[in-house]
Amino acid sequence: MTRGRHFLITALAGLPILVIAIAATSSTLSSWVWIAVFWLAGVGLAGEIVWRRSQQPVNTLVASLGLTSIHQVANRVGRLHNDAEQCRTERTQMSQLIDDISTGLGEGLLVVDPDLHLRLCNPRAQHFLGAESLTLGESLLDLERDPDVVNGIRHAVGGRDGQRILVENPRGIWELRPFPLSQGGAVVLVTEVGPLRRAAELRRRFVQDLSHELRSPLAVMRTTVEALEDEIPPEITHMMVRQVERITRLTDELYELASIEAGTLKMETAHQSVGPIVRQVASDFGAVASRAEVDLRIDLPEDFAFNFDTRALTRVLSNLVDNAIKYNHPGGWVKISAKRLEDAAQIAVEDSGLGIPASELGAVLQRFYRVDRARTPGTGGLGLGLAIVKHMVQLIGGDLKLDSREGVGTRVTVTFPIDSAPAE
Repeated sequence: MTRGRHFLITALAGLPILVIAIAATSSTLSSWVWIAVFWLAGVGLAGEIVWRRSQQPVNTLVASLGLTSIHQVANRVGRLHNDAEQCRTERTQMSQLIDDISTGLGEGLLVVDPDLHLRLCNPRAQHFLGAESLTLGESLLDLERDPDVVNGIRHAVGGRDGQRILVENPRGIWELRPFPLSQGGAVVLVTEVGPLRRAAELRRRFVQDLSHELRSPLAVMRTTVEALEDEIPPEITHMMVRQVERITRLTDELYELASIEAGTLKMETAHQSVGPIVRQVASDFGAVASRAEVDLRIDLPEDFAFNFDTRALTRVLSNLVDNAIKYNHPGGWVKISAKRLEDAAQIAVEDSGLGIPASELGAVLQRFYRVDRARTPGTGGLGLGLAIVKHMVQLIGGDLKLDSREGVGTRVTVTFPIDSAPAE
């Protein structure tokens, strides 16, 4: 609406007032003129006030929206209303979807805001908290008082990746994994690990007991084969002895790995020189390396000593050297080296062998994993050697690093703090 049109409408609306005012006064022309003047002034003032307070903001809004009429504004507002309704519907559907997903999870799911007020809590997490009922917006501190849990979640709320938290309460043994949210707050995954721990313990006991019980019949089998040496062809005798030795070795590895995982393998550390251990391992594998046409080298500094368990370090080096020779080629080499760092001792076993494909580097330290058997026919084994090395190094208190390039070779580096104590 234009300003002139608005003024005309205002004047027509005030015309009855002019008629009444003229009728109520004398019939002189001068009186009518003054009444008309005052009426026009009043109408103009009222029209300006009404324009400024009502019509002008509307026109300003229309112009700012790039529209030309109030009808277009109405259409725009209608579309915005429809969009708002659609957003509200989508938000409701998304909220319902999140509730359905969180309810169907096998794990507990907690979401808290920066003040540790609950934003989401599925039934599994509610069971962990021991709450029969709860209200979103309720403070987590009113439901959980364990300081490790609260501090871990606070760290995640502060933007730091939370560490896994192990909690035991009357409802079970739980593992909590808190993570920060980009918009503030944290999400916490809650997993009941009691059944998993019991299953793992049963598996360890089974493997340990089975491998222990197999030792006696294997020893009897070997003795029997050796006793029949004069009655059967030598090649059959040697084949049977090799197979018995292979099964015995695998049984020993299973027992050793189960003992490490069960925590029954005791460490006796002492400050001693590493040279005799390395030379003994090299001597043990000298004949094997010679048969494989692999050059076995040693590079050690003089008087290199630190705290370690003799049996554990011997086992680590033996497994690494055995693998380095086994997965090598005629004319290749294996080197055992050591050096002293600022506050650590570092031992490396390096070879010029087949190497490990990059896609398998992350898996070779797992138990029972073996690189493609077609690449190493006839090597045998269950894939326990590197798993034992990894666990043994961790038990000693060290760190293991694996570098390998397929077709170039492999380097396994073991680093121990010089004054380290064995890990619990």
